Amino acid sequence: MARSRHQARERHALLDPNGIIAMTLAHAPLRAMDVGAAGGVAPQWRDYLSVLEVDCFEPDQQECAARQRGAPPNVHWFPVALAGTSGRRPFYVLNRATGSSLYPPNDPVILEYSGRSYAGVRRVVEVACTSLNDFLAEYGRPVPELIKLDTQGTELEILSSLSPSQFEGILCIETEVEFMELYKDQPTFGDVHAFMAGHGFRLLDLRTHRSYRNANDESHHYLRKYLNTATGTAALSAELVAGDALYFRESALEPSAKSLAELIRRVCVLRLYRFYDLAFWLVDHAAREGIIDPAEAIALIRDVASSAPRPTLSQRAGRAGDVARRTLWALGRDDYEAFWTRRRWPDQ
Repeated sequence: MARSRHQARERHALLDPNGIIAMTLAHAPLRAMDVGAAGGVAPQWRDYLSVLEVDCFEPDQQECAARQRGAPPNVHWFPVALAGTSGRRPFYVLNRATGSSLYPPNDPVILEYSGRSYAGVRRVVEVACTSLNDFLAEYGRPVPELIKLDTQGTELEILSSLSPSQFEGILCIETEVEFMELYKDQPTFGDVHAFMAGHGFRLLDLRTHRSYRNANDESHHYLRKYLNTATGTAALSAELVAGDALYFRESALEPSAKSLAELIRRVCVLRLYRFYDLAFWLVDHAAREGIIDPAEAIALIRDVASSAPRPTLSQRAGRAGDVARRTLWALGRDDYEAFWTRRRWPDQ
């Protein structure tokens, strides 16, 4: 039953090909960039590939070629290692490849939360790096409007290589952040947030990664030793270690679009990340400001709403929902949980 509910929710996330969003973006898709796409295009983007033009990166030439052969025509793979500056640098390959970085692991910190099976250095290789600025020029690619960064500590230096005028073209950035120095000399969340705020971006959401302490290269060491517990549980708090921060351009969260097409680009990204109320707010205020006409507002509201998950009876607005909530409470079956603890994106 849980699987079918999940599948139904996924179906609601699909774009209506005859809706105003898909039809508007069909010939001018959103420009997206997935940096750290080892597992393929970001899962949260996949339902929207029909309206995206995505650049992905895989430094290994053979792996990159294999990825490109299996990719749709609007997904482009580049054999490039992005960094803050162009040139050769050591790359630290960890036992778990997804943890590898241009920064060496900071053992006194990272080994408190990850064992050597993850964070141990397998080998160090030298790689040719390219700044994002140089990549755009060399490959003739446009500045992306939507960026996802997951590069184990180098996210800030990659963004810092863009010029102010290039940065102005970005609408939304999803970036991995660390709250402690897991890699030596890496920027942490405070550095990333200050940079993003200084460039006119607002933090919309934060997916958190929390962890328990290890010891003697054993995961959950203290939980095992004193509580006979070998797994994480919501009943036992864990430390905030890392996360994924979602930033949106502050000015784009105002009814300042110059046209319906520009508004649709903003609304599409908000819908992609399931910010339905914010998308509705933008459309409603754009209509009030005369940016779009009433018919366009109705069509856009309908298109956004078509993908939203349907409320259960006890979640509904109106009399029936009120009665259902009071009944559950009276029967002692009110299992209400703060909604922000049940998330699909972010998922924690």
